[in-house]
Amino acid sequence: MKFFVSLSFMLLGGWLSAQSVSDAILFTQQDLNGTSRYTGMAGAFGALGGDLSAIADNPASASVFSYSEMGISAFFNNNETTASYFSNATTNDFNKLQLQQFGLVFVLKNTSSNSDWTKIAWSFGSKRIADFSNKLNAIGNNPNQNLGDYFTYYADGLATKNIEVFDNETIPGIYEYLGNEMGYGAQQAFLGYQAYVIDPLSDDENNTMYRSAQLAGRVGHDWVVDQQGRHQQYNFTFSVRYRDFLDIGAAINSHNFRYEQTNILTETSDDTNSSLQEVTFENRWDTYGTGVSAQVGIIAKLQKAIRLGLSYQSPQYLRFEEEGSQALISSGLVENETIQTVVRPEVINTYPAYRMQLPAKVSLSMAYVFQEKGLVSVSYSSRNLARTRFNTDSQASYLGGLNNTLNETLGRVSELRLGSEWRTGRFLWQLGYWTTNNAMSSIKDNDRAYTAGINFDLAGNLFGLSWVQSQQYSQRNLYPVGLTSGVSWEQKRTQLFLTYLFKL
Repeated sequence: MKFFVSLSFMLLGGWLSAQSVSDAILFTQQDLNGTSRYTGMAGAFGALGGDLSAIADNPASASVFSYSEMGISAFFNNNETTASYFSNATTNDFNKLQLQQFGLVFVLKNTSSNSDWTKIAWSFGSKRIADFSNKLNAIGNNPNQNLGDYFTYYADGLATKNIEVFDNETIPGIYEYLGNEMGYGAQQAFLGYQAYVIDPLSDDENNTMYRSAQLAGRVGHDWVVDQQGRHQQYNFTFSVRYRDFLDIGAAINSHNFRYEQTNILTETSDDTNSSLQEVTFENRWDTYGTGVSAQVGIIAKLQKAIRLGLSYQSPQYLRFEEEGSQALISSGLVENETIQTVVRPEVINTYPAYRMQLPAKVSLSMAYVFQEKGLVSVSYSSRNLARTRFNTDSQASYLGGLNNTLNETLGRVSELRLGSEWRTGRFLWQLGYWTTNNAMSSIKDNDRAYTAGINFDLAGNLFGLSWVQSQQYSQRNLYPVGLTSGVSWEQKRTQLFLTYLFKL
C-alpha cells in the first residue's frame, strides 16, 4: 500500500484546495439588493431610514417608520461577463429571476406625554447581501504553463508506488484512501499519474520526481466556470426614538452562505504529434457557511431638513464546511491511434470545517429633505479587508501564511452611495449612483452602478420598480499552484427589482 509521503507534502497538499484569496474576496462581496425604493437610490438610506432594506444597513431605521409594515421584493438579474485570458476576450450571458428580500416592522408609539421615549420598533428582515450566480468562459493560448505543471507540483516528493493501482485495488478505493491518509495533494498526483498527464523521471517505484507529459509548446485552454449561491442575511432589530429627533437601534444578524462551483478546464496540444493531445479536468466544490454579527446605529434630525446617520457593523464570525469531487480525462496518441483515459473516482471529498472572520464596517450618512417635495442623500462606508482572517483547529502553519497573503493582497474598501428622490402626486422617482474601489489592490478600476426607480403610493400600500446597471471587475488564477496563469474579467450586470409594501 501507499505509505511514503514527505513532510512538506503533508503540510501543503491537504489544504491548497480549500481556503484561498479567492474565497476571501468571494465571501466579502456585497451587492446592491433590496426594495425598489432602496435600490433606486443606490442604497443611500443610512440617514433616512423608514425602508425595510435600510434596516440592514442602519438598525436605527426601524423606529423611523410611522406605521407597522411588511414587504417583499423579487429581482431579475442579467450578467454579461467578458473574460480575458492571454489577450483573448470571451463573453458569456447569464440570467436569473427569484425572490431576494422580505421584511416586516412593528411600531408602537408611546401615548404617555411625560416620556422622552416616543416610539419603539421591532423588525425582522431577510436580505440577499450577495448573489454568486454566474457563468464564466475564458479561452486562450497559454505559452508558459499546462495542466502537467499543476499535477507535477503535487506529485514531486511522492513515491510512484503510492499512486499506482495494484492487483485487487480500484481507482475509487485508492483515491479515497489517499485523501483520508495523505490529503488532497496526493489525490491530485494520483489523478495526473493515472491519466498519463505526468510521467515519472525513472521507472523505480521509489521515484519521487515527475515531469509534464506535455513537454513543451503552446497549449489551448478553454475554462468554463458555473457558479451558484448566495449570502443571505437575517436581521433581528430593536430601535427606539428619543424626543422625536434621535433614533437609536441595535441588531443581531444571522448569516447563511451557500456556494456551488463547477469548473472544467479543457487543454489541447498545439503539436499534432504530441503523445498527449487533450486533457479535461473537472472540479466541483460545494461550500456551506453560517455566522453571526451585530450592529448598532443612530439617526439624528439636526434641523427640520438635515439628517445624519452613523452605523457600525461588527466583524462577521463565520464557519464553513466544504466538499468536492473531481475527474480527469485525457486523450493521447499510442502508435498513431487516439486512446482516451477516464479517471473518474466518483468519490465525494469532505474537508474539515474552518472558520473565517470578516472585518468590521463603519458607515456615515447625511441627507437633506425638501419638505414634501423630495430629498438628496449620501452614504460613505469603509472596512479594511486586509484584516480578513481564516482559522481552524489544524493547519495553522498554512493558514498563517494565507492570512499574511491576504494582508498583502487585499486593502481598505471605501464605498460611496448617492441618491435622490422626488415626489409628483402619488409617484416617487429615484436616481442614484454607487461606487467602490476593488478589494484587490492590484485592480485599479472601481466597481460602480447607476440606478433609477419609480414607486407608486396606493393609499398606504406601495408598488415599485427599480433598475440597476453595474460594472464590476475581478481576477483570479486558474489554480493556486502549478498552473497559475491569471484570468481577469469585467461583469456588466443589469437588475430589475419589483417590490410590494403594505401597512399592517
